[in-house]
Amino acid sequence: MSSRILLRGGAVYKGFGSEVIKNGFVEIVDGKVAAVGAVSDLTSAFDGEVIDATGKTVVPGIIDTHMHVFHEPQMLRLSEGAAAIWGANYAQSALRAGVTTMRDLGAQSGAAFGLKKALNEGYTVGPRYLVAGRAICMTGGHGWANLSAEADGEDAIRKLARQQIKLGADVIKVMASGGAGTPGELPTEAQFSMQEIRAAVDVAHDFGKPVAAHALATEGIIRAVEAGVDTIEHGVFLDDRAIELMLKKNVALCPTISVYPRIINRGPAGGEAPLVMQKSVALLGPHLDSLRKAVAAGVRIVFGTDATTLYNPVGDFSDEMDLMVKAGMSPVEVIQSATSTAADICRVSNIVGTLEAGKLADVVVVDGDATKDIAALSATNMVFKDGLLVYRKGDGYRSAMLTAKPILKADHAL
Repeated sequence: MSSRILLRGGAVYKGFGSEVIKNGFVEIVDGKVAAVGAVSDLTSAFDGEVIDATGKTVVPGIIDTHMHVFHEPQMLRLSEGAAAIWGANYAQSALRAGVTTMRDLGAQSGAAFGLKKALNEGYTVGPRYLVAGRAICMTGGHGWANLSAEADGEDAIRKLARQQIKLGADVIKVMASGGAGTPGELPTEAQFSMQEIRAAVDVAHDFGKPVAAHALATEGIIRAVEAGVDTIEHGVFLDDRAIELMLKKNVALCPTISVYPRIINRGPAGGEAPLVMQKSVALLGPHLDSLRKAVAAGVRIVFGTDATTLYNPVGDFSDEMDLMVKAGMSPVEVIQSATSTAADICRVSNIVGTLEAGKLADVVVVDGDATKDIAALSATNMVFKDGLLVYRKGDGYRSAMLTAKPILKADHAL
């Protein structure tokens, strides 16, 4: 039996360009977007469920391109099966907030691949899940103690990248510079040569996978861009040369601009090490300045929160978006960064990221006008994933048991 839903009224932003349909509609048929337009264009009675979206904003599902579902210290004490259950709870929290696709850029548990299979094949309900597996760092490089696997030299890096793809990686993550969270490193130091990064890029691109580079240091950013990565993650110390190169090669910036303020706000009482605090304080000013310069120069900005750390809870993206606006982006540009731009970066723009006929109906409805006030995007009213209403304010989360695919005897082990 055909499923037909009409979201009628409110502001509709399709996820690209600058046009906002002030009194628009989105028609969903059998899990896909069937039509989008102005209410005045509707010419006949609708044969299906009509939902009044007056006073609300309708946008594509949010895509968080930089998360770490398996990052907590507790992961080290859990079996992969227990960790996957932990991750499923996180995934459902993200979905309730309107995140319908998330990209995991480094996990300290192989459970990420099991969770990917469970989510993407419908054995549990949550966002579409794209994973990197282990990030790749040099010996003693960023994340070596948790999120990364160490490799030195082009051949070792190629092998490790191939291993992650063998396990099911959708993206390859390389650590091109130091950061705030790993002992014995500085955010201003480059890690990996350009040739080493290029080895990972060559493997990933051969398999049609993008490459994300953790890069705070200027030289690390430049090496990564020259090597052909698709995104710079964080980008704290951008100079004119780095920005010029990013523009020339159409490399996007995922700023995760809320990370260091949240570390500082959490503070020692919340468990942050003094050295991490000191490094984070020093990064605040340069990070915001770099984002402002990138925005002003026209660098493509893509949304990502670095969420699922203790100080940066999953699905709580209000701080990130607020700071993006403070850096010079309009609310519509921020929404675009989290929808069509994010889908393009993640290489899923053929199925999601915009409200266009034929795309999967990942749709978020929020209270207020998020195209004018970005804070409204956190006021989630309804969330649709693949055309299925999985969250409605007042009703709460629709239980996974009601919507997940049953596990049959014929199914193989997850």
